[in-house]
Amino acid sequence: MPRTARAGSLGLAVVAIALATLSACGGAKDPIATLLSELEEAAEHRDAEAVVSRLAPDFHGSGGVVRADVGPLLKRYFAAYEKVNLQVYDIAIERGDGTARARFRLDFDGRPLRFGGLGGFLPPSAMYRFDLALRLVENRWTVAVAEWEELTPP
Repeated sequence: MPRTARAGSLGLAVVAIALATLSACGGAKDPIATLLSELEEAAEHRDAEAVVSRLAPDFHGSGGVVRADVGPLLKRYFAAYEKVNLQVYDIAIERGDGTARARFRLDFDGRPLRFGGLGGFLPPSAMYRFDLALRLVENRWTVAVAEWEELTPP
């Protein structure tokens, strides 16, 4: 698989899981924290459909990813890793009227399944910077935009 396709698929999957990790940034009664907590539960259960249900209908992400792409990509990603560990740093959340923005850095560390040589194709670690736009849709917080870039380790 070409590096750009691999990085794009990994980045998309990491976005979904990273959102989940952000749940530590707010209280249980905070609706944004609730969204992030729901995403956390979905990611921990490797439930791609639950993640997709938290995306805005017009969701789009880096590299032209749209909502219809997310489910199939996450299913493949969740099936390819035996274990995933995330560290989220530098979390900043800005709130507006019906909108919010979450920016953060994420360090990914995973253990690919040792089936069919997947370990040679999937990265065991990566670093990303994320910028997420959240929006209320029918009185429910959703992820409208997810932009990310892979960082070079120091």
